[in-house]
Amino acid sequence: MLKRLFVTFSIILVMVVLYFQYQKKNPTLIKIFDSKKIEKMESGSAINLPTDSVKKTINEKIFLQVDEPKNNITVNNPIINISGKTIPNAYIFINEQELKADANGRFESATTLEEGENYILIVVSDDLGNSAEKDILVNLETTQ
Repeated sequence: MLKRLFVTFSIILVMVVLYFQYQKKNPTLIKIFDSKKIEKMESGSAINLPTDSVKKTINEKIFLQVDEPKNNITVNNPIINISGKTIPNAYIFINEQELKADANGRFESATTLEEGENYILIVVSDDLGNSAEKDILVNLETTQ
């Protein structure tokens, strides 16, 4: 009986340890713990680091504003400019093209359209893994 109890207790202990190891790598928990560290730094209970940039990154909610092209437009030029704004230095993916926003959050690129409907998927993400996306429909009608 005592042997079975010991084996059961050992298995439960191993499972608890594995669970906590898994949770240490959980991205949601990492964000929570990192934000609490920053709060401590800002309050002066830890080493004071330049918190303006850290605070700006944590507190700035990711967004995506597409200035051009407008959704569901029809054009007759196969090359179209894509521009917009997001958080500074964000990673931007336009269909299969990767670029980075400038220090003000601006981005600009061009893509080639095919005849008919073209869906342009724009995805923006930050260093914390947050993302936002927009799907733009552009119709290309050329006269040949």
